[in-house]
Amino acid sequence: MAKLVKKFEEMNKKDIQEAGGKAANLGELTHAGFNVPPGFCVTSDALPYLIKKCGLQSRIDEIVSGFDYEDFGGMDEKTAEIRELISAVEIPADLHQEISEAVKSLEDPEPPFVAVRSSVAVKDSAISSFPGMMDTYHYLKGEDEIIEHIRKCWASLWTTRATLTRHHKNVEHHLGLIAPIVQKMVHSEVAGVLFMANPISSNREEIVIESNWGLGESVVSGKSMNDFYLLSKSPLKIKDKKISKKTLIITFDEEKGYGRKEMAVAPEKMDAITLSDGQAEELGRIGLKIDELFGGAPQDIEWAYAGGELYILQSRNIRTLKT
Repeated sequence: MAKLVKKFEEMNKKDIQEAGGKAANLGELTHAGFNVPPGFCVTSDALPYLIKKCGLQSRIDEIVSGFDYEDFGGMDEKTAEIRELISAVEIPADLHQEISEAVKSLEDPEPPFVAVRSSVAVKDSAISSFPGMMDTYHYLKGEDEIIEHIRKCWASLWTTRATLTRHHKNVEHHLGLIAPIVQKMVHSEVAGVLFMANPISSNREEIVIESNWGLGESVVSGKSMNDFYLLSKSPLKIKDKKISKKTLIITFDEEKGYGRKEMAVAPEKMDAITLSDGQAEELGRIGLKIDELFGGAPQDIEWAYAGGELYILQSRNIRTLKT
């Protein structure tokens, strides 16, 4: 069996077919010295290996052959069958061992909290992401919990939404690739997104930052009101900022001791500024370097500040810019 689990430092941006776009870019960022939380990727060959080893393919093909894409309720039922097959099957011992060793490699010396998220691609295609199609799981700890959520990532290749998206994009289902990522959590005080071109006006000489307290999931999901910063690239400076009344935060669930929860922002933080001017400009400088790393293509970057330190959580090309 070829190696099916790789650390970020073992991958780069050329490995999209093996690692999916998200993990390949994290590997490239790690190689370039950006402050990326450590982690690993269960590569895209792992799920086909599991399916073949456990004899699931004929049953999956049978279910797919019965798809009626106009019957949403029926699609829900049939895709749920495939997800259940993947979630219930025993992981082959050799693959399980690889994942177990990678989980242990993150211990320092205690098991850390991690996030598990999906990195996707399409075989023999330049498509390297389906934004918003897959879930991210935060604040997981321990091998059993992590492996359970790797299974959920694999199964998410067959959510109704992901399945219909492939259909509408004329992508054959067997060409969909998924490579779960396991990455150390950043217990962020502030997080958000950094657009290295204005996503509204398509102005490539402007930088847009949106930020909120807690995890950046509130910003990415569109659930929160966020602070807004507009910067020019040359010279790098803040042109405008708007501080919102922030009402929602996503953060560590202290009551359960794991996972995340949505909660109200503390009254004293609702109108407080999330980023100093210096931090906004630091994000701009880092963003320019990341753009350069990826050949000048304006990037959509997720970031977090914890203890005053900036972490880069992922980067991908902005796909909504007008030419």
